[in-house]
Amino acid sequence: MHKEIIQLLNEKRLKEAFAQIKEAAETLNNWELKSQIEAQQTTYHYMLQYTEMGTQDPQREAIYQQLLCKGYELADKTYFLKEQEKAYGYFADKFRKFAQTPAHSFKEIGFMLEAAKQPSFTPQTPEEENQVLQNYTLHQNTVDELFNKIWVSTQWSEEELQEARELLSSSSMAANDRAVMVSAVTLSLLQLFDQRKFLLLLFAYQQDPEPTVTQRALTGIALATYFQSDRVRLYPELVSALKLMEDDATALKQLHDIQIIFLLSRETEKIDKKMREEIIPHIMRNPKLRDPELKVIDMEDLEDLNPEWKKDMEQMNQQIHELGELQMEGADTYMMAFSQLKTFPFFQEAAHWFYLFSLKVPDLYKIYKGTPLNEKSLLGLMVNSPAFCDSDKFSFCLALQSLPQDQQTLMRSKLSGDEIMPSQNELNQMLEEQKLNALQRQYIHNLYRFYKLWRFKQEMHDIFKDQLDFWNNDLLRPLLLKGEYHGQIAGYLFSKGYMTEAAHLYETLAEKDPAHAETWQKLGFAYQKDKSYEKAIRAYLQADALKANHAWTLKQLAQCYKLSGEYAQAATFYRKVLETDPDNLHLLMQTGQCLAALKNYPEAIKVFYKVEFMETHPEKARRAIGWCYFMSGKYEEALRIYEKLLALETPQVNDWLNSGHVYLAMGNIPQALTHYRKAQAGCESEEDFIALFLADKAALESQKVAESQIYLIADILRKA
Repeated sequence: MHKEIIQLLNEKRLKEAFAQIKEAAETLNNWELKSQIEAQQTTYHYMLQYTEMGTQDPQREAIYQQLLCKGYELADKTYFLKEQEKAYGYFADKFRKFAQTPAHSFKEIGFMLEAAKQPSFTPQTPEEENQVLQNYTLHQNTVDELFNKIWVSTQWSEEELQEARELLSSSSMAANDRAVMVSAVTLSLLQLFDQRKFLLLLFAYQQDPEPTVTQRALTGIALATYFQSDRVRLYPELVSALKLMEDDATALKQLHDIQIIFLLSRETEKIDKKMREEIIPHIMRNPKLRDPELKVIDMEDLEDLNPEWKKDMEQMNQQIHELGELQMEGADTYMMAFSQLKTFPFFQEAAHWFYLFSLKVPDLYKIYKGTPLNEKSLLGLMVNSPAFCDSDKFSFCLALQSLPQDQQTLMRSKLSGDEIMPSQNELNQMLEEQKLNALQRQYIHNLYRFYKLWRFKQEMHDIFKDQLDFWNNDLLRPLLLKGEYHGQIAGYLFSKGYMTEAAHLYETLAEKDPAHAETWQKLGFAYQKDKSYEKAIRAYLQADALKANHAWTLKQLAQCYKLSGEYAQAATFYRKVLETDPDNLHLLMQTGQCLAALKNYPEAIKVFYKVEFMETHPEKARRAIGWCYFMSGKYEEALRIYEKLLALETPQVNDWLNSGHVYLAMGNIPQALTHYRKAQAGCESEEDFIALFLADKAALESQKVAESQIYLIADILRKA
């Protein structure tokens, strides 16, 4: 019913829409909602009456727009309430709990947080430590209530928005509290759109002094706009606020960085798969690779090892190097490592997935209250590292508690010991230089873990299953593709192999700046990788017009023409490139293949012979020469070439097959069958061989082998 009501509102059929909203709300025990629906119906009824009477009203358009917005809000709210009425799980339980026992107001929560503030002295006695723990517990419970109160709420009133703003600006709210509050607003907006919550995110981004909060707010603005764009467009105030960001260079840069991190989240599952299926199996397969004293790769130490171990270690080293490069980009390389450490009671509460890391949460205070946080210790390195998100830092610290006592003692000695890494100063410097980007990355990694690992994740739509291509949203597009960011996002997609998306961005970039040859080259390559060869050719020709006779462009043109079956054009462009690089064996082979496809066998043979003469391993060229001789009817020359190939230690199946074709064309059927059977023995199955044999039917017929004879040979070779 919700979809039908939204369709009525989209078609501006307000009278019917309000009637259906009222009908949908009848089963709900919510007098406030029913009263709101009736009020809007009455207002619209009077508007229709005044309009019918011809009454002039300068406010009519504004009131009509307000009624339309109210229609969407009431339809969404009614659907939301009906869903929660029959739902079960964490979210529904919290919703029903607050429906039965309303949460404290924002003002009351502010007083509770103020009451939970810690004394300035350091606790010395067990009684004082107990008082500190009680305060931390009260504080945590209050923040959790604040999170849940916001998350499960419907649309706010104007009074609630004002109180929420005052709380967000209150001195009683620490950075962690404000960060959690903003995260709750974001989750709520993704569940049920509310103009006032969106305004609170804008307020937090513009007014909060703490980057941790502003970056969470901006991320929330981007996500809410992306997933709720139909609702955002209803409110000119929100659209204008987004429009104003176009002139804010700082906001544009931050949004661009957030977009790249969300795009990087696409790589997380690939990284996990690589860890599970490649790196870890390599380690587990070979005991030598698990030796902690053995470096990942040390060529001198490998001299006496099994060569297969060396190969495994070199491959693993390469894979780890690739992961390191991804980590440097900001990719989430620790998801798998910490995914098994999210079952602690601490992670049962949704709010805790969004806490800023602190040893002052009750669960950690109990463990670490006597541990000095030395920045040079392993613990200090861990909690200060920008590589780990808050959620993983909590996991790391909680995991220590589950270790056996002797291991805990050993770890604690290391946690509070001397400097672990000499590069701590460099790390601090990096944190300072890249603070905003690190905060953005950590928050998005927190979000990723919440949607992927939370016990009740099935209750929510997993936003990370979406493309998260913010630039394809009309409201965000002007912010994401302004100036140099357009090319940067296109370049990122291009570098990661998302060629369809890259092509779309390069298309619009080429429209903006048609005189830039490199854009046309990249557009052509994106089309080429997407197998859109005709489009690729047009882009490459444009690049060639701007930057004539560029060798790379000519090679790609030749390749696209070849893949399109336009062999004459392909040969022409290959020859153009060969003018500047006449001994390029790859280009010579490609040229010969095009000439052979054009049935210009004499010229093709000349090219292939040149390759054979220059190539260290000329087998590929010889196979091409043998085939060209066969297709030219020069069977003796063809056999001479195939004899060289069959004398190799391991001839290919095609060598036996093609030499069999030559004998068949010569009428020497017994010899042909001998060679065919050799080829058949190299195939996985009889069906595979027959398919391979019949694939050359047209070539055999071109050499005057009768169709009936081809099928007779096929039947002879069938074992049944």
